[in-house]
Amino acid sequence: MTYKNYFTFSRKMMVALFTIIVAFTTFHTYEVQAMDVWGIFKQAQKLDQLGKYAEAIAKYNQIAPEFLKKKEYGNAAGMYRRIGDDYAKLKKYDDAVTNWDKEAEYTGKANMTQMSIAAKRKADQLRSSARLFVETAASSLGSTNTHGAIFEPKNGAYIGAYAELDPAVHNSKTAKPFYTEGFPALTGKDHAAYLIYFTYGKPLSSIKSHIDRAREAGVALQLGIQPLKGLGEVQDDAYLRQLARDIAASGVNVFLRFANEMNGDWVPWHETNPKNYIDKFRVVAKVFHEEAPDNVAMVWAPDRSPEYSINDYYPGDDAVDWVGVSLYTIFNPTLDPLKQGEDRSSHLEKFDYIYKQYASRKPVYISEGGVAYMYPEKKQDKTDWAVYKMKEFYASLPMLYPKVKAVFWFDSNHDASARIKYYMLSANQKLLEGYKQSVANPFYLSGLGDESPVAYKPINTASPVPASTQKISAYVKTWSPTLGKVTYTIGGKTVATVTSLPWTAQIDFAPYKGKKIDVVVKAFDSKNVLVTTQKVAVAVK
Repeated sequence: MTYKNYFTFSRKMMVALFTIIVAFTTFHTYEVQAMDVWGIFKQAQKLDQLGKYAEAIAKYNQIAPEFLKKKEYGNAAGMYRRIGDDYAKLKKYDDAVTNWDKEAEYTGKANMTQMSIAAKRKADQLRSSARLFVETAASSLGSTNTHGAIFEPKNGAYIGAYAELDPAVHNSKTAKPFYTEGFPALTGKDHAAYLIYFTYGKPLSSIKSHIDRAREAGVALQLGIQPLKGLGEVQDDAYLRQLARDIAASGVNVFLRFANEMNGDWVPWHETNPKNYIDKFRVVAKVFHEEAPDNVAMVWAPDRSPEYSINDYYPGDDAVDWVGVSLYTIFNPTLDPLKQGEDRSSHLEKFDYIYKQYASRKPVYISEGGVAYMYPEKKQDKTDWAVYKMKEFYASLPMLYPKVKAVFWFDSNHDASARIKYYMLSANQKLLEGYKQSVANPFYLSGLGDESPVAYKPINTASPVPASTQKISAYVKTWSPTLGKVTYTIGGKTVATVTSLPWTAQIDFAPYKGKKIDVVVKAFDSKNVLVTTQKVAVAVK
């Protein structure tokens, strides 16, 4: 071997040896790191116990990516859950939401479906957002929000109520007052329709007083037909044909809501096989479309929950004229992600699913609903919370869900399953005043054939706002159950401060013509503590 070859060989050996050492070192380091993941985890837990949440977050953030690299999604989700929990303890709720969203994502990837759903629900309850709307003339929208269905207004929502159990507005023995007179007197505004219940199998004459008073008052009825003996009694027979003819001849416009809340197992007409329900609904629809085509709208109205089975019970576009939904909220602190005894859910957003499923093809409405002013399990007064949720609902509904066409308030403190529901307006002055203020909006219509003079359009970069003074409102969602104040800032200057829903202000956009601007929305709670700051990008034309 020559010196040159020996030198070349030696150098190759050294390179090979170095490579082995590096490989071994890298492997060994990886092993140490793999063991250190759990060591770091224990350090983070100790920091949590000491209340050093920011330091614990840094530790969890250090190891979460290591689990993702190895596709250990369950472990990664656990880290993000702890990060979110720690941010919540630090009252940095937007950061908490970001990490709970990651928890939901990775529990989903780990096929931990229920945990993923729970994490998403937790994040949603604390999620903050802001959306801006400009008031405009409804005539400018043309037929954008209409389907051409029977009784349907182009824009606006009829207001209605179930009121016969409120003794302040209805006396069933003397008919003095009768709810068609008493309820408008109580609320300060005429209502377009009233809900009454009707047992399938009985003749229309059994509710003659209701029919007569509705005709005299010029109001519609939402007839909640209930097959209490089950769907087996529903047939295309002489009884059903005669009922349809009698309603046709009654001189009253009727929203015929057949066997509502069919997706819930609490009603006697619930069918585990949806086809059985669909067949019966279609029988009823066929008869009424044939016998009473001019004064009856066929209504299909599930309960908002359970959502997963709602679509299974839909009878078809040809059988359904309007889509309704039962929409109730009763104070429930058990799901509070902060465990502070609050209900952070949104009554308004419970309408979201049914609206997104059907509003593009049918008039949709709240066929019955309300927000309870008592927490029944504890007999705790929750009036302020209920009034806020109700006002938020009526104020924001026309903005977020412009194709909504009616809202019926369930005006009763009824007792079912030993659990009293507290919705009666006459029993709570604050709730009543809140309702009066809510339905005073001209979007809410007092009679069939009425039209709203106002409508609302979103403003953002895709939907510009005119470069002039505009009436702006906002839907602001935060982790705080209620808000007390909202401010609007443009270019560092506060242009409006508002203290009542839906945070309506006159803002001059003329200085920003042809520009894209950020409207900074700051929301404060009832104690004037800042809750969230949101930027909404807006184009000005």
